[in-house]
Amino acid sequence: MNSRNDTTGEPENSTALQLDGRNALDTIETMWPQIAPIQGARLRDAIRSIPEKEWSDRARILLALAASYRSIGSTSRSAALPWFRAVDKSIRADPGSPLDVRVGYLIHFAATMRTMGDIERSRENLETARTMIESDESLDISRRIDLSASFSLQLGLARIHTGAFDEALFALSLAEGLANEHLSTAERVECHSALAYVAFLLGDFALADSQIDLAAQHADGTDLLRSSFGALAQVTRFHLHIERESGSEPHEALLRDLRIACRNTDWEAHSLYVEALSRYDDGASIEALDLLGRVTRLLAHFSGASALDSATRILRSEALRSLGEASQSHDALADIPVGQHHVNCPASITALASLTLGDPQQALDALESCLALGDLHSMRSMVQIHAIAAAAHDDLGNAVASSIAFDRSLLMAAVNGVVWPFATLPSEVLERLLGRAAGRVQPAIVVAMMERLRTAPSTDSVVLVDPLSERELVIVRHLATGATLSQIGAELFISVNTVKSHVRSIYRKLSATNRREAIARAVQLGLAEQEQ
Repeated sequence: MNSRNDTTGEPENSTALQLDGRNALDTIETMWPQIAPIQGARLRDAIRSIPEKEWSDRARILLALAASYRSIGSTSRSAALPWFRAVDKSIRADPGSPLDVRVGYLIHFAATMRTMGDIERSRENLETARTMIESDESLDISRRIDLSASFSLQLGLARIHTGAFDEALFALSLAEGLANEHLSTAERVECHSALAYVAFLLGDFALADSQIDLAAQHADGTDLLRSSFGALAQVTRFHLHIERESGSEPHEALLRDLRIACRNTDWEAHSLYVEALSRYDDGASIEALDLLGRVTRLLAHFSGASALDSATRILRSEALRSLGEASQSHDALADIPVGQHHVNCPASITALASLTLGDPQQALDALESCLALGDLHSMRSMVQIHAIAAAAHDDLGNAVASSIAFDRSLLMAAVNGVVWPFATLPSEVLERLLGRAAGRVQPAIVVAMMERLRTAPSTDSVVLVDPLSERELVIVRHLATGATLSQIGAELFISVNTVKSHVRSIYRKLSATNRREAIARAVQLGLAEQEQ
């Protein structure tokens, strides 16, 4: 009979599912942590094939039944709740029940609460489990470490939801260190999947790749990677595809596996979010907004603050900006918490909105706290921060500062092989920054990245669908002289806010995202003359 940690494939011929009577129950009590995640339904059938009077007072068997609903193919997590109540009743009826049963109940109940979105209740149960593990000396050391490993895994998963990424990384790393000897196969897959996601969020894409590979190795021969245990690996895979292959359609298999793994789990909102990100990347901002609405509705059922809520609000703001609603985009970012390492960084979108409104200095002001954070900022979003700063300095005529910021952005992007952070820059600005960067000595990986980013400028794609009004024509000509919005307002005897409203309309009509792009298109259409 295999031990808990020796079974790596689906136990099709597991003795635990074939023995009868009390011998079967004894075997199930030992083997269920390995069996339940992979063959939950078969485990329940095996137990129920034995007369109920033989197992109804055995807490470990009741716990196995409860945990079996968090398995491959399970569609209802709430079906586990009556069994957890039965475990609790059994424990209360027996004050001398073993510690591993009492702590195991708390950990598995916490996992079920998390999958149902009750993050606060999950954390409460885990804290109780922590106290019992640390204070009760009745368990042998090996079983205590088993429970500590499972506890750390579940604590790390709960902390991902709340955005406590440093604490999540600590807990998950502890679980990973104990994984091979003290976690079940399903738990190992879940641990490596979660570590992949945290590594991605913090910007270590190579580590994210390696953790996905480890999750896949442990899942080999099972469907664990396409279940809730592998959900974060699938979410991370999809994120990495967008970051590295921005503008290209994701493989259908990636999308299918993402949906299968995350459906009816606490990670379903994450899968919808990354789908929304993909649709936004494809230019389908309306579809992205629709998906983000579904994310918000799912998160409404979660207890406690969710880090994904901040990410959703930020992406919604960016989608609005791309649709020409720069002012609404800017307002949508109000009161969004930044969080650890600026993993979800509203400053980048605030800065982009400011650029769109023709105020590059305000864009730099928005990025000030990010740039001050430096290496403690998530490297994933820091690539975009430096790219936006480069565009803002370029708009202000600060060539040196622009070049430094752009070179830093290129190097960070090259290390992870990502192109996504540059997708939000206007094409003319990106081409100009790349042209300058090509005149400087660059490392080989940066040269390769520049080749990926370089695109041929399109001069025949400007179509003026909605003509500029007489007032807008006057303002766009003032913009071409380099005048500030305040100067334009003073010259025309109108307020700065009125000038901003006209500028937003000009940008929309010219399909521009900043002053330089608007001027270039106005000059191309013969509506203004470029200042020499």
